Amino acid sequence: MSPEELSSIASFSPIQHDPDDCVDTRVVDGIPGAVFRPVAQAPYAISVGVVELHQYAGLSGGHKAVAVGCGGRKTIAALHHRDMVTAPGVRIGTLGGNPFRDAIEGLGEAGGCRLALVYVPAIDCWMFGDPGAVLKEALQRMDPWIQLSAQAPGAVLDVPDSKASSFYQASRAATYLALSPNPPVVEGGTIVLRASCAEGLGSEQGFVSTMQGSRPPWSDLLSGPPPSGAGAQRAVMLARLAQRYRLVVEGCVRPDVLAAVGIEATASVQDHPATWLRVPHPFQRLPQCVSPLSTA
Repeated sequence: MSPEELSSIASFSPIQHDPDDCVDTRVVDGIPGAVFRPVAQAPYAISVGVVELHQYAGLSGGHKAVAVGCGGRKTIAALHHRDMVTAPGVRIGTLGGNPFRDAIEGLGEAGGCRLALVYVPAIDCWMFGDPGAVLKEALQRMDPWIQLSAQAPGAVLDVPDSKASSFYQASRAATYLALSPNPPVVEGGTIVLRASCAEGLGSEQGFVSTMQGSRPPWSDLLSGPPPSGAGAQRAVMLARLAQRYRLVVEGCVRPDVLAAVGIEATASVQDHPATWLRVPHPFQRLPQCVSPLSTA
């Protein structure tokens, strides 16, 4: 992070995490654990973060801040391998029976994470305590699903500024909705992201190179050799989305950069039919179709 990004906590003399200066902990469910040396040398760690929906871990926060946020390069790579992020049970908003979350819990414990202090924006509440217990309580209180009785032909997702700077970050909102337990958009429908993407695709080189080396609907990413490198798993999620939906980015300040890799993007913001869904907080609460005809 830049000095400007760290300015609000500069008085605490923050240490930047180095994924190549880590100490091995233990292997959890086949994932080799390792954490940043200063964390490993500390008596224990307190996770501080935000609890929001997360594509793989169900929710962000808790043990994840240590297991991944302070994890070694081999730990992060193994956790985000295609086989792991597409494994049965790995799903947004799901904690129990989720092998990704199970691994995170074990890796966090092995890394010395003992307590978690988290902010839950969906209910404007701070919570503190055992990392696993805090997340379970947060999930129960935040109620992340808005129940609908029928699917819509399209959805417009308003990406907050904190996630809108790059397509890598902003695209999470689209895959969160598309790969949720009961998607509220009909098969073949359109998902619109409203995000500036001022940083283009983003700085995650594994994601960038994977997107540049494939074309929509990116079916090759779902079979054959798995893509690798930092952020490559995001491209896999986009490939899964593309099997069922059309994706469009609106309000993009660099649409040419996205168009170069096959992403539909425009600088303008369009009007859409009243029958479409509007999702104002896609990282906090998502609509879900509870009709018997809905597809999981």
